[in-house]
Amino acid sequence: MTENTYTVKLAENNKMLGYLAGFLMIVFAPAAVILSYIDRSKASPLLVSHYNYLIGTFWKGLLFGVISMVLTFFVIGIFLWFATSIWYLARCIKSLVYLHRDQPISAPGTWLF
Repeated sequence: MTENTYTVKLAENNKMLGYLAGFLMIVFAPAAVILSYIDRSKASPLLVSHYNYLIGTFWKGLLFGVISMVLTFFVIGIFLWFATSIWYLARCIKSLVYLHRDQPISAPGTWLF
């Protein structure tokens, strides 16, 4: 196998991994939000703040995603997709870090981080 063929195969595999990650997020994110809504009423105050934060992250991320998709026709949406992805990832990581430290989210309704 030549180096050029290897590079093409690697690019195809990375593209497939990206599609798989996108599909899994589309499938599992709504399921996680539904479970968060169900479990929120019987959870501790610590978990309630995290559930509220992640529910807000899902709905706000969906809103940002739709706005980005519409604005993609005007090119700026491409940059908004990138910004939305970074925002979503940062909020998920923040929630995991705070949960690991046993700390509640101080402002779960915030639109930023």
